Amino acid sequence: MSLRRTEFDAELDRLHPQLMRSAVVLCWSSADVEDVVQETLLKAMRSSDTFKGQSSLLTWVYVIMTRVAAEMNRKSRRKLPSDYGSLQPDSLPPTVREVTVRETGRAIIDAIRALPTRQREMVTLHLLDELTYAEIAGAMNVAVGTVKATIFAAKSTLRTVLADTDVKQRTK
Repeated sequence: MSLRRTEFDAELDRLHPQLMRSAVVLCWSSADVEDVVQETLLKAMRSSDTFKGQSSLLTWVYVIMTRVAAEMNRKSRRKLPSDYGSLQPDSLPPTVREVTVRETGRAIIDAIRALPTRQREMVTLHLLDELTYAEIAGAMNVAVGTVKATIFAAKSTLRTVLADTDVKQRTK
């Protein structure tokens, strides 16, 4: 399946919000998020003729983005400080619900960012981009069983890490 150039560009524009969400997790620095998404879109446009439609466009572009983010992370050599969690305030003064939700989201993003690369990529595809295990397997060129095992391990790690925070499990 080959999309005409204008349709392809329109589809890429439609994916922008999903790519931004994923880039927030994949990038070690929030300053790199927009750059990674823009570089990803640029690379996708340049190589549009290689998209054969064997996976969804989102999956194809996400694979490009994981490579771009990994390269950006390597170049910048930015890492979260080992004491990053301890730098956060132990208790917040009474706040509106929006601030609490934002802090909860930050704790979850930080926990996902701390996962090993493969787990982080797969859990991002599954939880944020809502891809099926089969779609992830196709995108990452691994067996579906590998995806299931990797996501299971990632979720177990996230449960353990987030158990020490006020983040409550909403779904199983």
